[in-house]
Amino acid sequence: MEQQTISIAKAGITTTLNSRCSVLAAANSVFGRWDETKGEDNIDFMPTILSRFDMIFIVKDEHNEEVLQDIQVMLKSDASPSSIRSLKSDMMSHLVKIPGIIIAASAVRAKATRISIQCRSCRNTLSNIAMRPGLEGYALPRKCNTDQAGRPKCPLDPYFIMPDKCKCVDFQTLKLQELPDAVPHGEMPRHMQLYCDRYLCDKVVPGNRVTIMGIYSIKKFGLTTSRGRDRVGVGIRSSYIRVLGIQVDTDGSGRSFAGAVSPQEEEEFRRLAALPNVYEVISKSIAPSIFGGTDMKKAIACLLFGGSRKRLPDGLTRRGDINLLMLGDPGTAKSQLLKFVEKCSPIGVYTSGKGSSAAGLTASVMRDPSSRNFIMEGGAMVLADGGVVCIDEFDKMREAAQAPLCHWLPGV
Repeated sequence: MEQQTISIAKAGITTTLNSRCSVLAAANSVFGRWDETKGEDNIDFMPTILSRFDMIFIVKDEHNEEVLQDIQVMLKSDASPSSIRSLKSDMMSHLVKIPGIIIAASAVRAKATRISIQCRSCRNTLSNIAMRPGLEGYALPRKCNTDQAGRPKCPLDPYFIMPDKCKCVDFQTLKLQELPDAVPHGEMPRHMQLYCDRYLCDKVVPGNRVTIMGIYSIKKFGLTTSRGRDRVGVGIRSSYIRVLGIQVDTDGSGRSFAGAVSPQEEEEFRRLAALPNVYEVISKSIAPSIFGGTDMKKAIACLLFGGSRKRLPDGLTRRGDINLLMLGDPGTAKSQLLKFVEKCSPIGVYTSGKGSSAAGLTASVMRDPSSRNFIMEGGAMVLADGGVVCIDEFDKMREAAQAPLCHWLPGV
């Protein structure tokens, strides 16, 4: 029985010249200008194309046109994003859109997409074996099924992989943490492992705020013993997302506005800036439920708005942002002001210095469980790059943790 296909026009696929990545812009007969009478201008997609992106057949416009073999389809959606906490078992193998912060990135490694195996005894070769996409591997056959008269049977586990006849692609694993404003009070932020391959590698760095489009997938979970046996039972799996598209919400080092400004809001901002007492109006709008503290609120307003970075004639750069240290008696709403700043800032991270270490605030070295290699995982200062980090109970920090933090502050 012939498998059903979905036809879209090649006009619905745009190819960038620099990376040869294809972005699916239209997938219907209206926007893609699909015409069944012009079969040479259409592309047939299988319904299961989301799970097998390398199986795309492109029809050439002309006979002498060169066809790009290495093409990767990246998806982009205008749908409302979900949260990591909303991902349940009923969404398995579904397309999801998740926002978050990248806190760790592994090194780029190679993964085989098609392999060739050979029997050690009879030299029987099985070529062009397709691998499952994502973090799933391939189990080699335990027995050789070659029937040869007059020869003894091949031993158990006879096959080995032929590296020179395998086709590989680059892949990278990322660690995504949910946004601070999406974490309920009193709970720890949750994480999700991401799998990126080919042109999606090295697109983001720890500290970037991104929106991920991908397939909610599962992989085998469980620590192996010294004998190589799995400790967990059958059917227990851990979840991850196979990334199909990355939208970086913060550009470069994270210094950009996270939201869009409408023309009505821009007109309101201009009207507010024209007020003669705009400084007092803004300072009174900071934590209005807290009475008093006018000087602290004015200093917080200067911190949130920032200044202009200046470059001196001798080449030195004078930063436009300030660091604020609030000192006061107990019960003067210092912690409430910090939490208000963390909620008000587009990029804000709140942490308590009582149990924080230098590694937790700056960066820590973690071991990747899959590759057993060491990776850098960003702390509060890295996640708040381009925004505001609020450290409460600063005097409760150990001196060993305060020393590297004081060296960090002049360069922020």
